[in-house]
Amino acid sequence: MIVQEAELDPKYQALWKKALISAERKNWEYVIDQVLPIVTANVGFIDGRKLLRSAESEATGGSGGKKFSFGLGGFKPNSKKEPAEQIADMEENIFRKDPFNLNANEQLYDIAMKMHFPQLAAFALETIRAGHPENTKHMHKLAQHYMAHEEPEKASEVYRLIVKVDPRDMDAMKGEKDAAARTSILRQGWGVGGDFRSAMKDSGEAAKLEMLNRQGMTQEQMEQFLAETIEQYNADQTDIAIVKRMSDLYEKLGHMDDALMFYDYALTLNPGDVALQRKVEILRDKVLDHKIEEYEREIEANPGAPDIDDKRAQVTEIRRQRSSVVIGEAKSRVDRNPTDKTLRYELGQAYFNAGMYTEAIPELQQAKSNPNMRIKAILMLGRCFERKNMNDLAKTSLMEASKELVIMDAIKKEVLYELAHVLEKMGDKTASLEALKEIYNADYGYKDVAKRVESSYS
Repeated sequence: MIVQEAELDPKYQALWKKALISAERKNWEYVIDQVLPIVTANVGFIDGRKLLRSAESEATGGSGGKKFSFGLGGFKPNSKKEPAEQIADMEENIFRKDPFNLNANEQLYDIAMKMHFPQLAAFALETIRAGHPENTKHMHKLAQHYMAHEEPEKASEVYRLIVKVDPRDMDAMKGEKDAAARTSILRQGWGVGGDFRSAMKDSGEAAKLEMLNRQGMTQEQMEQFLAETIEQYNADQTDIAIVKRMSDLYEKLGHMDDALMFYDYALTLNPGDVALQRKVEILRDKVLDHKIEEYEREIEANPGAPDIDDKRAQVTEIRRQRSSVVIGEAKSRVDRNPTDKTLRYELGQAYFNAGMYTEAIPELQQAKSNPNMRIKAILMLGRCFERKNMNDLAKTSLMEASKELVIMDAIKKEVLYELAHVLEKMGDKTASLEALKEIYNADYGYKDVAKRVESSYS
């Protein structure tokens, strides 16, 4: 989701460098003019948005809480627009003149959370904190946001600032202690998840958590710990810490189906947990991989079994379902951040792996504009064209990639090998052999290159 400077389109990288020079010279209006189009096109470029707010603050004299603003100045956001477009509208129509606008930053927070972009949401609340340093209500919200997204050190710092503003704020004092405890737990590798206040109070529970994460814990110890955790779960099925711990134990014991079931349940208890969502995705892939491997072993061991066709059909169906899930998740990420070219590549790759070459092509064409993904996208585009038997277009794409790759590294060998295959399909055996010879001169042992090149001389 976050976009780094190196991932920006070259034209935006050049603009960013100009903006940094303008910032050194304190030409704040120039900085705004240069950075605004960058963050409009790249929602996830947080570094750019930070510089933009700083420049807007300097240009408007609104830093340090001098400017308390609430309304949207007559501007009416269009909720029918895509989130990225809504944010771009606010940047141009509100933040440029009023960077610490309370309502606008609250709205930015809400949009970011709908996009599952916690870093941008935190940026919106940090902007409120910078512009409204006495507003402890939003500072509490910021601290809770950091705690919910496993950044307790930042939460602790915010709670300390609240206490400075209001020394009688007991919730902030308690929050700082909880954040410090959570920080300690994470540093010691106890990250099983959930609310650890009760665990910190109970030294026996803390010892068990430490034991769970030791590499040397025996299967018998884990099974005993799991039995105790199941008893706790039966007593309270809504304690997410217990549910996640049980999921973790099932996973460590190799009971992947049970682990996935309880991780899924944990996600229903805390649907906004992005890290947990990713954990469920990864574990689901592992479960499906295991099922495919199990069926394939059975098929290989007994190809004449009466149920062999059913098993082959089940493998095909699992792969189809898995592709559908992967594509759905990739599409959701693109929908949340349509300007992120890395996500476009991932969606194109998901389509390609599912054999949906026509759908993959436009995504990969967009991904080409990201310099970090460019060659990979071109290579996969060439493969899409080849699979569709559009060999002339495949040849053009692969030759383009080959020319841009100066060093004979792993990806250039892959490009040349694919190019040789396409040229051979087109009947140009001489050009195909020349591509293989380029690899042969650099890496004798690459795939079957040596055999094919040497056989051409006999």
